[in-house]
Amino acid sequence: MDKNSRPADHAPATEGSGANAKLLASGRDLAALLAVTEVATQSLEIEKILNDTLDKSLEILGFDLGFIRILDEEKTGMVVRAARGLRSPEFLAGVTPVQSDRRNVSRIVFETKEPYVCSDIRKNPIYKNRTLEREGVISTAAAPVMSKTRVLGLIVVGSRRYHRFARREIRLLNAFGSQLGVALENAQLYLEIAKGKAYVENLVENAADLIVGTDLDDRIQTWNRGAEVLAGYCKSEIIGQNISVLFAPEERRRLEEIRVKVLLTGPLRDLELRATRKNGELLYLSVSVSPIRDENGRILGLLSVGKDISEKKKVERRLKEVDRLKSDFVSNVSHELRTPLTAIKASVDNMLDGLTGPLTEKQTRYLSRIKSNADRLGRLIADLLDLSRIEAGKVALHPASLNAGQLTAEAAETLRPAAAEKLIELEVTLPEEPVFVWADRDKTIQVLINLLGNAIKFTPPRGLIRAGVEDDGSGWIKLWVEDTGPGIPEEQSVRIFDKFYQAEQSNRPKTAGTGLGLSISKSLVEMHGGRIWVERSARGGSRFCFTLPARAPLGV
Repeated sequence: MDKNSRPADHAPATEGSGANAKLLASGRDLAALLAVTEVATQSLEIEKILNDTLDKSLEILGFDLGFIRILDEEKTGMVVRAARGLRSPEFLAGVTPVQSDRRNVSRIVFETKEPYVCSDIRKNPIYKNRTLEREGVISTAAAPVMSKTRVLGLIVVGSRRYHRFARREIRLLNAFGSQLGVALENAQLYLEIAKGKAYVENLVENAADLIVGTDLDDRIQTWNRGAEVLAGYCKSEIIGQNISVLFAPEERRRLEEIRVKVLLTGPLRDLELRATRKNGELLYLSVSVSPIRDENGRILGLLSVGKDISEKKKVERRLKEVDRLKSDFVSNVSHELRTPLTAIKASVDNMLDGLTGPLTEKQTRYLSRIKSNADRLGRLIADLLDLSRIEAGKVALHPASLNAGQLTAEAAETLRPAAAEKLIELEVTLPEEPVFVWADRDKTIQVLINLLGNAIKFTPPRGLIRAGVEDDGSGWIKLWVEDTGPGIPEEQSVRIFDKFYQAEQSNRPKTAGTGLGLSISKSLVEMHGGRIWVERSARGGSRFCFTLPARAPLGV
């Protein structure tokens, strides 16, 4: 810095002495600051703020040229955003870096956050590019444009005549820069809010879903284009009406219940409601309702977002009809198959019992094979009938308080001969004290036999199967069956309870069966309110678990 450049604190005072003179000067300074503040804050347009503030600053300070530089988007340099009395395209379009090794006025002000004053730029090496000098400028003063502790740019005034800046001038210029910084920050914040608001409004307005805002009296306040398309009403005819006009009469009582719940507990999601279009056509909507709150958290109204699921409901109805027809077909065919199968089994049993005369060894072998396959077909038909009755909702539970250990032991005894044929050991582990469940006896035995039968089927000879009961005090009793078979791959454990699905084991032939046993078991357990799952047992095989309630529900 040469002897002609200095910070404002070192500039000589030019005001007169005395209390009255100081008071008058303070009054003029305050009036000047108020004038610039009024100009800087009367608009939220950044270009207008910059130009008006520069004009007012030059007018008050009595200079004929000046400019304002503002940080660029990358915040690495400052660009001229407003200028008076300067015409050089090179200067007006130039960018002065604030993060380079080369010292310049912009960088000095940016780093020090203090004014920089030079009475004669011709003698100051900081101005070595000489663009201002070529414009005829001799004296300049620059002050930071500040917002809190951040430098947003700098405001510069200058003269084409030599001028020694007074402290008052620098003090005012510095104050003008601070007021400009606050105004710019407010304008930028407003622009960001306006952009965000416009973006959200554009999203809402052009969303394909119905988006409706209502007040606390259920009068429609906002109505987007998606609502116009779905419901058929334009804004002018629907704003101010009660939202109940959009819904079928039988849904209006439910609307009141939804409103009360949202006001008491908060948002509700995925509510299926039947609405009516303007032309009377029925419309199915999946609706989410949320409270609209002000800045103090007070609820002003409700926001409803609805998605058209009419096609989905049509498909669901068609699928239900197809499912019903399939269940009826399976039930009818199963019943028709059962009658001749019963006759075949009876005839084979009579022949094996010798009622038709003595049999050769070969005839006995063939008839035994027929009997075995007839039994297998009978089990398949029984499973199909069970499945069709469950899907049709024709299976009724007759629950009672039952000893879970006795049920498990009974099911195990039923299948003990089948386990013995494969030399499989079958153990039942029970707690010392009896554990009771509230369940249907026959359905619980059926689930246990399905799980034990599967365990026998997949456990290799000389393996071990264990069954047991556990009570953890949660109100639900866990019954389990585990084996020492190959186990079920984790990726298949999710699908193992699907209808007709059978787990595939590498290097093992597919096991005979329909894939219905576990699906039926899942349905029967869930009818009791419990759940069923499979996990890896400690011995490497599978461990199937299901839960049943320990006691009857209240009111039963």
